[in-house]
Amino acid sequence: MTVLWQGIEYPVAQWDTHGFTLQRAIPSVVSPGNGRVVDVQLMLGEGETRIQMQVQARAETGDSAKLRYQFIDLGRAQSELLHRVVDYALTKQELSLTQLLNDSRETRVARQETTQKTLAFRTWFQISLACMALAGAAYMALGSVTQVKSRYAAVSVAAANVSVPASGMVSQIDVTQGQHVQTGQTLAYLRAADHDDRQMALSDHIRALEAEQAELGARRTALQTRDTNAAHLRSSERARLEEAVARADRRLALERAQLASLHAAGGLPTLARQQDKARQQALALSAEADLAAAKGALQALREAEALGLVGPQGLTASAETLEALDLRLSHLSREIALAYGRNDALYAGTPVTAPCDCVVAQINRVTGEWAEPAQPMFVLAQSGATAVHALIMADTAQRISHGDRAQIRLADGQQVTGKVARLNYDNNWAGFAGLQNSVFAAERYARVEIIPDHPLDARIGMTAHTVIKTQTPLGRVLGQLGL
Repeated sequence: MTVLWQGIEYPVAQWDTHGFTLQRAIPSVVSPGNGRVVDVQLMLGEGETRIQMQVQARAETGDSAKLRYQFIDLGRAQSELLHRVVDYALTKQELSLTQLLNDSRETRVARQETTQKTLAFRTWFQISLACMALAGAAYMALGSVTQVKSRYAAVSVAAANVSVPASGMVSQIDVTQGQHVQTGQTLAYLRAADHDDRQMALSDHIRALEAEQAELGARRTALQTRDTNAAHLRSSERARLEEAVARADRRLALERAQLASLHAAGGLPTLARQQDKARQQALALSAEADLAAAKGALQALREAEALGLVGPQGLTASAETLEALDLRLSHLSREIALAYGRNDALYAGTPVTAPCDCVVAQINRVTGEWAEPAQPMFVLAQSGATAVHALIMADTAQRISHGDRAQIRLADGQQVTGKVARLNYDNNWAGFAGLQNSVFAAERYARVEIIPDHPLDARIGMTAHTVIKTQTPLGRVLGQLGL
């Protein structure tokens, strides 16, 4: 406690409900006179939170040092507050000034009752915690007997895994999840690692075929033009030879007629007549030779035309024909069309086809991703709903029976219930997709099929955690309670 007098605080050495004693006297210049009642401020407490109380005090008579002061006419509230401060100070109970100010008999009784209730609640809570711990330990001990947990589980379905035939990049996917597909239907296309080299080689081959086609087309045009000109020349040559044959024939007729007239003329066979006959005979023979030569040339021309061996320069031994060029051009056209078809197929890639009439349950790749043969690209589901397949230690699986209830917690947070449908000590079931067979030491596990009570909305292969309630009496009770 300190005493505030005229703006200055004076420390108090002792105080009680009747008055106080200062540690040092108030200077005589400002001190109140003996017997004079003055108003002072009592500052109760320490630190920032203090109670300020205004009281009247008077210096005791006979105290020359003016250290002892008595309270004059304290109010009831002031007196009660001072009493409480003294009581708590004597009992060494440290309460805040706010509590001291608000404390009363009723609050003290209420505080004692609260303390007793707190002790009772603490005792009850400790006993409850102990009981819960014992119950939990008992449940865990019994649960280890009535519950069987899986080491590994996943959403599975009767399906076929479709992998790519070789490593490559997925260039195109032609189906969507949930689509029905037929056997042999194309699911996707795959480009092999050497796709670019193969396509470049095929493009070079197509360009070579097209260059040969263009060259043969030019040669055919030239040959057709040459044959047209040759036909015109042959027509002129044939007309000339026919005219030559006609002239030679007329000449031969004239020469023979002249020779016949010489033989028919009478008279003596004089030397002049003999010479005329000989000369006419020579002319007739010459006319026959010219006629034979003209007919031979005409016959040779006709035979050459029949064989197609006549060119613009005459007969040739191995002339190229339009028919041969047309045949080669036809083959080239078909070969180029096939090459373009192979190029289109090569651009899309190698087709991946469906092995059965199924439903596309899952697509594990997207266009542009790399695919390996060891990684299933599609999961094609057959008839039947999805289930959960779990791997359980073979010796533990002996406690499981068909119809046992199970709790399933999927990796995405879904929680469903189901029952055991099948149990097989061979962990690898053919015809199912979802649960990986490459689990470490898989031969030590049995495979359990759990059918959910409601259809699962989860992708094939999603991992899960299963707890199977065995058909012991306690297990049946826990299963009914959902524990």
